[in-house]
Amino acid sequence: MTRRRYTVLQWNMGIYFKQKLTDRVVRSRLDVLGALLAEHAPSIVALQEAPADLGHLRVFTSRYLLIQGPRGVATAILQPVWKVLYHESMKGWRALVVKADPPSRRELGLWIWNVHLPILHKSPESLRTLARCEPRDDLRRFRQRDPDRCELVIGDFNMPPHDDAMVRRDGFHANASHEWASRTALRRGRSYRPLFNPTPSIRGLASPPYGSYFRDKDRDDAGPWSMPDQVLMSARLAIPGEPPVTLVDSAGGRRLCDPRHGKPDPQIGSDHLPLVTAFQA
Repeated sequence: MTRRRYTVLQWNMGIYFKQKLTDRVVRSRLDVLGALLAEHAPSIVALQEAPADLGHLRVFTSRYLLIQGPRGVATAILQPVWKVLYHESMKGWRALVVKADPPSRRELGLWIWNVHLPILHKSPESLRTLARCEPRDDLRRFRQRDPDRCELVIGDFNMPPHDDAMVRRDGFHANASHEWASRTALRRGRSYRPLFNPTPSIRGLASPPYGSYFRDKDRDDAGPWSMPDQVLMSARLAIPGEPPVTLVDSAGGRRLCDPRHGKPDPQIGSDHLPLVTAFQA
């Protein structure tokens, strides 16, 4: 089977729910998105908290098919690199699924999930309960439709990679060990498909930023850096020997972090940093 390298861009733009943002800040974030597209040329773009009128703002060229889902979730697919066969919104847990095929039948087709889990009453346990219900059931439902199709599950999960709801079988069943995901996929039923989560690999950076999101530490939060933005994938999509996830801290010649303290600068980009992920299909 011929395998080709692809990239996916994930970014929580922080616009949809923030009605008081100035026009200058919104324009800056759109310019950052345009620069990310030009510099990284992703064939798949998964955005959260994107503006509702994104399709009219001419950020994407005509080669991208922009699909807007519930409440700021938007996925853009580069054509003809991928052929979109189907898409559906999941309003209960703010997700959008796209079924896409590469041009060659020798390559792997995808279910592309763009996810923005809501924070219910700011309670971690309520979020875990949600992740163990609707997302789990919807993932299984689509696996049963097309069990041989690989999966990308990308977005802002509002949970760390090691949370129970991320790693356990009754949640997203994702693990940072590629060897575990590959081995477990051979013996588990297809409805309980394990996923590889390469996102924790970026936590070993020598200097800030140490995660995609910074929140001042309080008594109930491990903080201040965290990784709510993550990329989960079928083990077959990982590229051996290549760092799969890159934390992006500059775009268009501008730093996305304030040089004074290293935190994401919401006056230029969002309060979340983008991720660029490489995979093969």
